[in-house]
Amino acid sequence: MFPSVLQVLLTGVVLLLLAPQLDFFDQLNNNVPLFLVLGIVIFLIPTLASLYIAWSVIKPLRQLVTASQSLAGGRWQRPLSEPMAIAEIQQLAKAINAMALRLQQTLEQDREDFQGSKELYQRVVQNQTDFILRSQPDTTITFANDALCQALGLSLAEVIGLQWLDFISEDDLNIVLEKIACLTPEEPQFINENQDQRAGGVVGYTQWINRGIFNDNGQLIEIQSVGRDISTLKETQLALKQSQKFIESIAEATPSLLYIYDHVKQSNAYSNRSVGEFLGYSPEEIRAMGASLFANICHPEDLPRILAAIENCQKLRDGEILEIEYRVRDARQRWRWLLSRDLVFTRTETGELWQTLGTAQDITQRKEAEIELQKIKTFLASIVENIPDMVFVKDAENLRFLELNKAGENLIGYTKEEVLGKSDHDLFPQEQAEWFIQEDQKVLLSGKVKDIPREFIQTSHGGVRVLHTKKIPIADEVGRAKYLLGISDDITELLESEQRLQELARHIPGVIYQFRMRPDGTFHFPYASEGIRDIYGVTPEEVRDNSDAILAVLHPDELDGLFQSIYTSAANLTPWYYEYRVYFPEGRVIWVLGYATPQRESDGGTIWHGYIKDITEQKAKEYLLITEKERAENAEKILKKAQTRLERFNKKLSYLVDIDGLTKISNRRCFNVRIKQEWGRLSRSQQPLSLILFDIDYFKNYNDYYGHPQGDNCLIRVARGVRRSVSRPADLLARFGGEEFAIILPETDGEGALLVMQKVVNAIAQLAIAHEASPIGGQITISLGISTQFPSKENSPRTLIEQADRALYEAKRRGRNQYVVWTEELEGESSLS
Repeated sequence: MFPSVLQVLLTGVVLLLLAPQLDFFDQLNNNVPLFLVLGIVIFLIPTLASLYIAWSVIKPLRQLVTASQSLAGGRWQRPLSEPMAIAEIQQLAKAINAMALRLQQTLEQDREDFQGSKELYQRVVQNQTDFILRSQPDTTITFANDALCQALGLSLAEVIGLQWLDFISEDDLNIVLEKIACLTPEEPQFINENQDQRAGGVVGYTQWINRGIFNDNGQLIEIQSVGRDISTLKETQLALKQSQKFIESIAEATPSLLYIYDHVKQSNAYSNRSVGEFLGYSPEEIRAMGASLFANICHPEDLPRILAAIENCQKLRDGEILEIEYRVRDARQRWRWLLSRDLVFTRTETGELWQTLGTAQDITQRKEAEIELQKIKTFLASIVENIPDMVFVKDAENLRFLELNKAGENLIGYTKEEVLGKSDHDLFPQEQAEWFIQEDQKVLLSGKVKDIPREFIQTSHGGVRVLHTKKIPIADEVGRAKYLLGISDDITELLESEQRLQELARHIPGVIYQFRMRPDGTFHFPYASEGIRDIYGVTPEEVRDNSDAILAVLHPDELDGLFQSIYTSAANLTPWYYEYRVYFPEGRVIWVLGYATPQRESDGGTIWHGYIKDITEQKAKEYLLITEKERAENAEKILKKAQTRLERFNKKLSYLVDIDGLTKISNRRCFNVRIKQEWGRLSRSQQPLSLILFDIDYFKNYNDYYGHPQGDNCLIRVARGVRRSVSRPADLLARFGGEEFAIILPETDGEGALLVMQKVVNAIAQLAIAHEASPIGGQITISLGISTQFPSKENSPRTLIEQADRALYEAKRRGRNQYVVWTEELEGESSLS
C-alpha cells in the first residue's frame, strides 16, 4: 500500500507543477468534467497522505502497547521484527525487544527456582511431625502430609477425597461446624481442639489452626489446616486433673481442718469441709466473716497470740512451720481447742508473703485431758504432801534433796526450803549420813527397789527415830537412774507398841494371833504371840507358813465342826467364835475358846485377827466365866489396837507381794487383783478394756539348748524390753506364768491395743536375743493373743482372759511369731476344734 499511495501523491505533485506549462487551467475552465476529476484528485491526495502517515505511526505504536502489556503481565512476547517508519518508534521497539529478552530470561530462571522451591516445600511439608491438611469448604481433603496419613493409618491416595469431619468425635463435631460457618475474610482463622479416630481404633487429641482462603468475591474456596498431636498433653492434663481431684478429695475427706489464709485480703481463701463440720458454720458464713473471722470465733484470751502469730507469718522462711494452740467457739457456742500448723504457700512477685497453708487438729480432748491430768497431779501432790509417811526425792548424780513433803518436814525437823539442794552430810551426823549415801548408791547401782525394814535417823528436834524405808530408783528413757524416790514410815511408835504388846501378851493367858486362809484353801498363822506355846505346844515360827502342826493336836472329834465354823465365817465375813479341845501327845486335853474377826484380802484370801485362850478351868468352874469374859474383852481391845497397827504394816508390805521375784515386774497375783479392779471401774464408766497375752516361741527348746540360767536371763531381758513399751501409768505388764506375759490396757480399744502390740513386737525384735534352737528363726520371737471387751456387771474378767488365751493359742497354731485378735469367728473355730 505504501508504494501505491506514494505514486499517487507524486503524480499529483507533477501535475500541479506542469499544469501552467500545459495550459491545463484554460482547458479546465472549458471542461467541467475534467475540473471535477481534478478537484477530486486534489482532495484525495492530502487525505490519503494523512491516512498513510497515521497508519505508519499507529501500527508500530499498537505493537509496542501490546508488547508492553504482555511484559507487564509477565507473559512471553516475541521480538518486534517489522520495520518501523519512525526512528523514535524503532528505538522504542528495540528497547521493548531487549526488555522482553531479559524478561524471558528472568521467567526461565524464576521457573527453575519455583520448581526447586516447590520440591523443597513438598519435602518440608512431608517431613513435618505436625499434621498439614488442605481441604475444600465441605472439608473434602485435597492434600495431607505423611504425618497425618500415618496417624490415620491410610495412604495419601486413600485420604484424598475423604472429609476430615468424618474423623472428628461426635462431641466436637458441632463445635467445628459452627466455627467453619463463622469464617469470613475479616476473621479467616480459628483454633480448635478435638478428639479424632486414628489407626487401630486409637482415640487421639489434636489442636488445629485453620485458615480459610477466600476469592475476590469473599467466597470460601479452601481451608488450610495445621494440626499438632496433643494426646500426650491431654493425657497429662487428665492425669493432672485426676491428681488434683484426688488431692481435693483427700483435703475434703481428711478429718483435720485444712485452710489457705490470704494475708493480703486477711481472710480465708479456702477451707475444707472439716472446717464447717468442726465449727458448725457454713462456708458462706465463714466467708461472710472475712477479716473479722478470728475476732468473732476466737477466745478473747487467745486472740492477741493469734494476731501476733499472723504477724509472725511474715517472717516465715519457705518450709518453716509455725505452731499455735488456741480456742475457738463453734456454732453451738462451745469452746474447742485447736492446734494449727502454718507454712508459706505462695508469695507475691516481689517475694512478699501472700498465702499460708495451714492444718488444724482438734485437741480439745487432749487439752481437757491435760487439764484433768493437772488436776490429778495437783491431787496426787496434795496426797503426797499430806500422807503420814515421809516422801523425799534425790537426784541420782549427787544425791541432793529435790523434794520433801510435809510429813518429812515434821519428822526430821527441817523445812523444805532448808532441805532442798542439801545432801545428807548437811543434815545428819557424819556416820549416819555415810550410811544413807551408801544405801542410796546400792539402790541406784542395782536398779531395784530396796526395802529397809529398819533405819535410824537423827532428827533436829525429836531425837532418834526408827524408819521403815523403801527406796526406789527412777530411770530416764534410756534406763539410766535419774532420781531416787524414798518413802519412809516412822515405826518408832509401832515398834514400841509391838514391844508393849509382846510384853502384854506374855502376861495374858492364851494367844493373840492372825490366822489366814489362802485362796487355795491352805492355812497359816502370819502372827502369833508366845502364848501359842501354851495353847498348842508349838512355836510362832512353826506355824507362820503352815498350820499343820496345830491341826495335828486338835481333838479328832472337833475337826469337822471347827472347819465348818471357819468356812462359815469366811463365807459370810462373820466373827468366828468357837470352843474346842486340844489333845496333846502325852494325853493331856484342854479346852480352848477362839474368837476372831475376818477380813477379805485383795487376792481372795481371808485373814482373822483374834485371840485364843485356855478355858479348861472355866469349863470346870462356871463362876469364873464373868472374870474370863472381862479378860477376853480387855484382850480384844488390845487386839484391835494391835490389829490396826498390823493392818497398817501389812499394807506397807503388800507392794512386795505383788512383784515377780525373777523379772521384777508384776506377778500373777497382782494381775488378778488389777484386772478385777479395772473390770469393776470400767464397767461403771463404760470404757473398753484390752488384754494382750504373749509368750516366747519355743522357749522349752531355748532352755534345753542354752540352759535354765540363760532362760531366766532371757525372761528378764524380755520383761525389761517390753516394760518400756507399756508406758501409761494405768497399764500393767505382768508375768502370767512361765514364759507367758500379760498386758492390761484400761480405756484402750482394739486399735489402741494393736499399737501397743506393735511396740511390744518391735521391742522384742530390738533385743535380738539369739535362739538357735527355734525352728522359725535365729532369734527370740513371740506369739500374741489380743482381746477387747466393754466390762459389765453381767460378765467377768475371766471371759476377757479366755478370749485372749484362745487368740494366743490360735497364733501358735498358725505357726507362731504372729498375733491374733479374738473374734466371734475364732470362737466358732475353737468350738469346732
